[in-house]
Amino acid sequence: MELKKHKDELAIRMKILDDVADGTLASEIIALYETKCSECQEDRLACTVRPSCEDRNFLNALIEVGVEPEDLPSFCYSQYLDQIKRYILERKGRTLYDRRVPIKDLLSTLRVSSIKHFLTRFKKIWTDMSVLRVNNTKIVIGDDLLFHFDFSRGVVIVNPLNHFISTLEVFKIYVEVFCEHYDIKSELIDFTSNWWILKLASEKLKPKKTKEIASKFDDVFEDIHVLQDAEYQIEVEIVSDLDGARIKVGDIKELFSMASGSD
Repeated sequence: MELKKHKDELAIRMKILDDVADGTLASEIIALYETKCSECQEDRLACTVRPSCEDRNFLNALIEVGVEPEDLPSFCYSQYLDQIKRYILERKGRTLYDRRVPIKDLLSTLRVSSIKHFLTRFKKIWTDMSVLRVNNTKIVIGDDLLFHFDFSRGVVIVNPLNHFISTLEVFKIYVEVFCEHYDIKSELIDFTSNWWILKLASEKLKPKKTKEIASKFDDVFEDIHVLQDAEYQIEVEIVSDLDGARIKVGDIKELFSMASGSD
């Protein structure tokens, strides 16, 4: 376990105070967690069933900031990978979401040699699968599982429900793949770089359901409208801020699921 050399990666992500102060804080946090991780891993039973950091969130954060697998707390990481494998293959254990994994380690854990092998294998297992890749982003949906592959970073997020969509390009990918998966017609209009309109329609969407959707997502999006006697039944307005639209993948997924009649 080698964490101290990664303090700069953590400091860059913090953006709390100024560069110097954030660097000092990152060093202190890393030092504290190195001790905590070492003590946790000494008791392997406790580390397996009740790790010191809830849901192994610190490990997840280390992967997010780019710490290499060989520098991660090794026993904790092995349990983390095993938990993900059991959930994907056997649906055992707690529901997992927002779990980051280096792509190469996810593939080896699932005993597949490549992304192509991954898709071929699970297409035979899942009853319904949708896939879309644009540039360095690939989204895969299989039954109730969702994978966000980021090839530029070499990381995949398993069930990225709380992952923020911050660019129009990534938003378009999710809209397209959810349309295919949930059999929904859509139109996406980008009036400006930070003002987007999403329209949805589904043969299974009843008037009562549209009102339920509008009520549920009223505080999630900038605005949401029920359209009467129109080609589309729901119109969602999204206005981004300087840091991006701050739209959660889980909110978009739930919107499409409800619009399809699945929820």
